Amino acid sequence: MKTIKLLFFICVACSFSQCSTLKLTEKAPFTITGASYHNWVGGQPGVRGINLIIGLEEAENTEFVSIYFNNRKVKAFTETRKGKKYIVVNIDTSRKMVYVEQTVKVRKGQPMPKIKPPKGQHKTFPFTLKSDEAVICYKQKKQFFYYKISNIKKTETIFYP
Repeated sequence: MKTIKLLFFICVACSFSQCSTLKLTEKAPFTITGASYHNWVGGQPGVRGINLIIGLEEAENTEFVSIYFNNRKVKAFTETRKGKKYIVVNIDTSRKMVYVEQTVKVRKGQPMPKIKPPKGQHKTFPFTLKSDEAVICYKQKKQFFYYKISNIKKTETIFYP
């Protein structure tokens, strides 16, 4: 009986420690100079995505790991353009085409095959965000932190030929 109580206590303690790792920080060690995103549509049917660009200052000794935006977690990349540092993220929102006729014979009354969510899209998203909010996961001294950005400006959609 004591082992069961001990195991239960360990499980509860682990679950609380897991929640604390996704706690948002109040103040980041870097400065956000601006953030914007735009949708893009490719030349092929169903090909589309979102580009998110976040301007940074004073971001030395900070490793940017990922961005949580639009119910997706995406790897963060930093770029330097004209002497300024940015986090640039491209989120693929394309629908995966399923050619049922070539793979499965579907008869009337049979259910369609289930499609897995695209890579990076979570069934349970760890944050509650508005459409103009994102969370940056960054690393300093082998420790992960999460910082929320609000008021991300949406710009016009870009259509590629």
